[in-house]
Amino acid sequence: MKKVLSLFVLAMMVILPMKVNAALDFSGFYCDDKVEAADGTVTKTCYIVGKATNGSSINKFTGTLTLQNMSIKSITASNPWTDNSTGTNLDFTASQSVSSSSFTIATIVFTVNNKAEKCAVQLIPCYTEDGKNGCGNSVQVTEEHICKVVDGTYYGEDGSEVTAEEYAAQCVSNPQTGNFVPYIVIIAGIALAVGVFTISRKNTKLYKI
Repeated sequence: MKKVLSLFVLAMMVILPMKVNAALDFSGFYCDDKVEAADGTVTKTCYIVGKATNGSSINKFTGTLTLQNMSIKSITASNPWTDNSTGTNLDFTASQSVSSSSFTIATIVFTVNNKAEKCAVQLIPCYTEDGKNGCGNSVQVTEEHICKVVDGTYYGEDGSEVTAEEYAAQCVSNPQTGNFVPYIVIIAGIALAVGVFTISRKNTKLYKI
Protein backbone atom coordinates (compact mmCIF):
# COMPACT_ATOMS: atom_id res chain seq x y z
CA MET A 1 0.00 0.00 0.00
CA LYS A 2 2.82 2.37 0.89
CA LYS A 3 4.49 1.59 -2.42
CA VAL A 4 1.34 2.42 -4.36
CA LEU A 5 0.92 5.67 -2.38
CA SER A 6 4.54 6.62 -3.06
CA LEU A 7 4.08 6.05 -6.79
CA PHE A 8 0.91 8.16 -6.73
CA VAL A 9 2.67 11.06 -4.98
CA LEU A 10 5.58 10.86 -7.44
CA ALA A 11 3.17 10.93 -10.38
CA MET A 12 1.40 13.99 -8.96
CA MET A 13 4.73 15.77 -8.54
CA VAL A 14 5.45 15.20 -12.23
CA ILE A 15 1.98 16.08 -13.51
CA LEU A 16 1.15 19.14 -11.40
CA PRO A 17 3.94 21.41 -12.70
CA MET A 18 2.70 20.70 -16.22
CA LYS A 19 -0.73 21.97 -15.27
CA VAL A 20 0.42 24.96 -13.25
CA ASN A 21 2.84 26.31 -15.84
CA ALA A 22 0.43 27.92 -18.27
CA ALA A 23 1.47 28.19 -21.88
CA LEU A 24 0.19 29.99 -24.91
CA ASP A 25 -1.62 27.71 -27.30
CA PHE A 26 -0.45 29.14 -30.62
CA SER A 27 -3.47 28.19 -32.67
CA GLY A 28 -1.74 28.84 -35.92
CA PHE A 29 -1.11 30.83 -39.00
CA TYR A 30 -3.99 30.54 -41.46
CA CYS A 31 -4.34 31.81 -45.01
CA ASP A 32 -7.24 32.34 -47.38
CA ASP A 33 -7.16 31.32 -51.01
CA LYS A 34 -5.47 33.66 -53.45
CA VAL A 35 -7.61 36.46 -54.83
CA GLU A 36 -7.06 38.04 -58.23
CA ALA A 37 -8.19 41.64 -58.78
CA ALA A 38 -9.51 43.07 -62.03
CA ASP A 39 -6.08 44.53 -62.80
CA GLY A 40 -4.48 41.08 -62.54
CA THR A 41 -2.91 41.66 -59.12
CA VAL A 42 -3.01 38.55 -56.96
CA THR A 43 -3.07 38.73 -53.15
CA LYS A 44 -3.22 36.25 -50.31
CA THR A 45 -4.48 37.11 -46.82
CA CYS A 46 -3.16 35.35 -43.72
CA TYR A 47 -4.04 35.56 -40.03
CA ILE A 48 -1.93 35.12 -36.88
CA VAL A 49 -4.20 33.52 -34.29
CA GLY A 50 -3.50 32.66 -30.66
CA LYS A 51 -5.33 31.23 -27.67
CA ALA A 52 -4.44 31.81 -24.01
CA THR A 53 -5.12 28.88 -21.70
CA ASN A 54 -5.15 28.12 -17.98
CA GLY A 55 -5.47 31.80 -17.07
CA SER A 56 -2.28 32.82 -18.86
CA SER A 57 -1.91 36.17 -20.62
CA ILE A 58 0.26 37.50 -23.42
CA ASN A 59 1.33 41.07 -24.19
CA LYS A 60 4.01 40.71 -26.87
CA PHE A 61 4.31 38.66 -30.04
CA THR A 62 7.23 38.58 -32.44
CA GLY A 63 7.99 36.42 -35.40
CA THR A 64 10.11 35.95 -38.47
CA LEU A 65 8.58 35.46 -41.89
CA THR A 66 10.25 33.60 -44.74
CA LEU A 67 8.53 34.29 -48.04
CA GLN A 68 8.59 32.52 -51.38
CA ASN A 69 7.10 34.23 -54.43
CA MET A 70 5.32 36.73 -52.18
CA SER A 71 5.91 40.13 -50.62
CA ILE A 72 4.15 41.96 -47.78
CA LYS A 73 1.48 44.36 -48.96
CA SER A 74 -0.03 45.37 -45.62
CA ILE A 75 -0.13 44.42 -41.94
CA THR A 76 -3.13 45.23 -39.78
CA ALA A 77 -2.89 44.64 -36.04
CA SER A 78 -6.06 43.67 -34.20
CA ASN A 79 -7.19 45.49 -31.05
CA PRO A 80 -5.44 45.88 -28.57
CA TRP A 81 -2.27 45.07 -30.54
CA THR A 82 0.12 47.63 -32.07
CA ASP A 83 2.25 46.81 -35.09
CA ASN A 84 5.95 47.62 -34.74
CA SER A 85 7.11 45.27 -37.49
CA THR A 86 10.01 45.93 -39.83
CA GLY A 87 9.83 44.03 -43.07
CA THR A 88 9.58 40.31 -42.41
CA ASN A 89 10.50 40.77 -38.74
CA LEU A 90 7.15 40.90 -36.99
CA ASP A 91 6.70 42.75 -33.72
CA PHE A 92 3.36 43.28 -31.98
CA THR A 93 2.71 44.65 -28.49
CA ALA A 94 -0.60 44.77 -26.67
CA SER A 95 -1.70 47.82 -24.70
CA GLN A 96 -3.06 45.38 -22.13
CA SER A 97 -2.36 41.70 -21.56
CA VAL A 98 -4.60 39.43 -23.60
CA SER A 99 -6.03 36.37 -21.90
CA SER A 100 -8.94 35.61 -24.23
CA SER A 101 -9.76 32.04 -25.15
CA SER A 102 -9.13 32.97 -28.79
CA PHE A 103 -7.79 36.09 -30.44
CA THR A 104 -6.39 37.36 -33.72
CA ILE A 105 -3.12 39.21 -33.36
CA ALA A 106 -2.79 40.51 -36.90
CA THR A 107 -3.95 40.17 -40.48
CA ILE A 108 -1.27 40.20 -43.17
CA VAL A 109 -1.96 40.69 -46.87
CA PHE A 110 0.69 39.40 -49.25
CA THR A 111 1.16 40.22 -52.91
CA VAL A 112 1.82 37.15 -55.02
CA ASN A 113 4.67 38.00 -57.37
CA ASN A 114 3.93 35.36 -59.99
CA LYS A 115 0.50 33.73 -59.87
CA ALA A 116 1.67 30.77 -61.93
CA GLU A 117 4.44 29.82 -59.51
CA LYS A 118 4.33 28.16 -56.11
CA CYS A 119 4.04 30.52 -53.16
CA ALA A 120 4.81 29.79 -49.52
CA VAL A 121 5.20 31.60 -46.21
CA GLN A 122 6.83 30.35 -43.03
CA LEU A 123 6.36 31.92 -39.59
CA ILE A 124 8.52 31.32 -36.52
CA PRO A 125 6.38 32.62 -33.60
CA CYS A 126 7.79 34.01 -30.34
CA TYR A 127 5.89 35.68 -27.51
CA THR A 128 6.07 37.12 -24.01
CA GLU A 129 3.63 35.38 -21.74
CA ASP A 130 3.22 36.16 -18.06
CA GLY A 131 6.58 37.94 -18.17
CA LYS A 132 8.38 34.98 -19.75
CA ASN A 133 9.69 34.74 -23.29
CA GLY A 134 9.19 31.68 -25.43
CA CYS A 135 9.01 30.51 -29.04
CA GLY A 136 6.80 27.98 -30.77
CA ASN A 137 7.42 25.65 -33.66
CA SER A 138 7.59 27.17 -37.12
CA VAL A 139 4.38 27.14 -39.13
CA GLN A 140 4.43 26.97 -42.91
CA VAL A 141 1.66 27.51 -45.41
CA THR A 142 2.46 26.30 -48.90
CA GLU A 143 0.36 26.62 -52.01
CA GLU A 144 1.55 24.88 -55.11
CA HIS A 145 0.09 23.66 -58.35
CA ILE A 146 -0.05 19.87 -58.38
CA CYS A 147 -1.39 18.32 -61.58
CA LYS A 148 -2.91 21.62 -62.66
CA VAL A 149 -2.96 23.72 -65.80
CA VAL A 150 -2.73 27.44 -65.02
CA ASP A 151 -2.83 29.97 -67.86
CA GLY A 152 -1.52 27.38 -70.30
CA THR A 153 1.33 26.26 -68.02
CA TYR A 154 1.42 22.61 -66.97
CA TYR A 155 2.39 21.48 -63.45
CA GLY A 156 3.21 17.89 -62.57
CA GLU A 157 2.90 15.66 -59.52
CA ASP A 158 5.50 17.57 -57.49
CA GLY A 159 4.20 21.03 -58.42
CA SER A 160 7.03 21.78 -60.85
CA GLU A 161 6.47 23.05 -64.38
CA VAL A 162 6.37 20.27 -66.98
CA THR A 163 5.59 19.81 -70.66
CA ALA A 164 2.15 18.85 -71.89
CA GLU A 165 3.44 15.32 -72.57
CA GLU A 166 4.89 14.98 -69.06
CA TYR A 167 1.67 16.33 -67.60
CA ALA A 168 -0.36 13.72 -69.49
CA ALA A 169 1.97 10.93 -68.32
CA GLN A 170 1.92 12.01 -64.67
CA CYS A 171 -1.57 13.37 -64.16
CA VAL A 172 -3.88 11.85 -66.76
CA SER A 173 -5.12 8.30 -66.25
CA ASN A 174 -3.26 5.83 -68.43
CA PRO A 175 -5.36 5.20 -71.56
CA GLN A 176 -4.50 1.51 -71.20
CA THR A 177 -6.62 1.37 -68.08
CA GLY A 178 -9.56 1.77 -70.46
CA ASN A 179 -8.94 -1.83 -71.55
CA PHE A 180 -10.64 -2.93 -68.36
CA VAL A 181 -13.96 -1.61 -69.62
CA PRO A 182 -14.53 -4.27 -72.35
CA TYR A 183 -13.66 -7.03 -69.87
CA ILE A 184 -16.11 -5.66 -67.33
CA VAL A 185 -18.82 -5.55 -70.01
CA ILE A 186 -18.03 -9.13 -71.07
CA ILE A 187 -18.08 -10.41 -67.48
CA ALA A 188 -21.33 -8.59 -66.79
CA GLY A 189 -22.82 -10.06 -69.97
CA ILE A 190 -21.81 -13.58 -69.01
CA ALA A 191 -23.21 -13.16 -65.50
CA LEU A 192 -26.48 -11.90 -66.94
CA ALA A 193 -26.68 -14.78 -69.39
CA VAL A 194 -26.04 -17.32 -66.64
CA GLY A 195 -28.70 -15.69 -64.49
CA VAL A 196 -31.28 -15.75 -67.28
CA PHE A 197 -30.42 -19.38 -68.11
CA THR A 198 -30.75 -20.44 -64.46
CA ILE A 199 -34.09 -18.72 -64.07
CA SER A 200 -35.42 -20.20 -67.30
CA ARG A 201 -34.39 -23.73 -66.21
CA LYS A 202 -36.22 -23.30 -62.93
CA ASN A 203 -39.32 -22.08 -64.74
CA THR A 204 -39.14 -25.08 -67.08
CA LYS A 205 -38.96 -27.52 -64.18
CA LEU A 206 -41.91 -25.88 -62.49
CA TYR A 207 -43.90 -26.06 -65.72
CA LYS A 208 -43.19 -29.82 -66.06
CA ILE A 209 -44.37 -30.47 -62.52
